[in-house]
Amino acid sequence: MVAKVIQDFRERYQNMKLYCIGDTYSLDNAERVDYLVSQGFLKVSEEKDVPEQKELTFEEFAALAAPEQKKVLDVLKIEGDDSNAEKREALYKAHLENSVTENDGNVNDDGNIDA
Repeated sequence: MVAKVIQDFRERYQNMKLYCIGDTYSLDNAERVDYLVSQGFLKVSEEKDVPEQKELTFEEFAALAAPEQKKVLDVLKIEGDDSNAEKREALYKAHLENSVTENDGNVNDDGNIDA
């Protein structure tokens, strides 16, 4: 079984770690998983747990061939004009720059909710 994140949140019991949609969440604490499911942050399914793919650096992304770059953008749900390498790289660079690093409080600037 695997618990998938269906709404972005920060886990207060893991030093405010940010979980984004599509991430997997550990099933070690069943009570916590049940709570997060009841609050609409997680969905538990029977599919096999797949290793989480690390986010590529800009240089790693730029070194990929066009089809692989488009696949990465699609998986990350990054939309925009991806018709050439410069435009794909600009989209990915904007994604990296807009990634949340740290924030305090229950409701974050980007609308994510702390759990």
